[in-house]
Amino acid sequence: MSRRAFATLGIAAVITAGLAAPASATTASCAVQPYGLIGDYWRSLGGENAIIGCATGTENGVPNRNGRRQNFDDGQIAWSPDQGPKMMVAAYSAKVGGRNGLVFRWGPTTPFNYDYFKVTLSGGLRGTMTLKNQPRTNGRLVVYPGAGKRVSFTIMGCDSKFTGDTCRQGWTIWVAATSS
Repeated sequence: MSRRAFATLGIAAVITAGLAAPASATTASCAVQPYGLIGDYWRSLGGENAIIGCATGTENGVPNRNGRRQNFDDGQIAWSPDQGPKMMVAAYSAKVGGRNGLVFRWGPTTPFNYDYFKVTLSGGLRGTMTLKNQPRTNGRLVVYPGAGKRVSFTIMGCDSKFTGDTCRQGWTIWVAATSS
């Protein structure tokens, strides 16, 4: 076989391998089935075919907090009821705009609604930011920390007041994910 034909076959093999579905997408079922509000949220993301993957263990309470958190193949989901009875926060790795990023999602904060949200990141990407262009009861943030960086995230809803801003419900439970 000529070098050119061999090189062409090699490229075709790489392209075909690159199109393979992730293991979690082809799994008939996950060994651990999330339940309750975390399970409902996971199913809304696609369940066994969710971008966050399968649960890697059962959900657990969070020390000194109301709520629960569960680890998944590609991130975490937490129920954080102090910010709303059905408030969920999730962090997971995903390709967004052709780049490997981390997606942070939250909501619904109902019955609470906010003028803006404060987000704190720690780990492989640190800082606090104010997000004013979000819906009043939920939101989403995508960051690009670089490959292999684990980033933790928490969010707090706030209202703008003439006498000073208020953030009465406090910070959510932390969730984290590692970038691809």
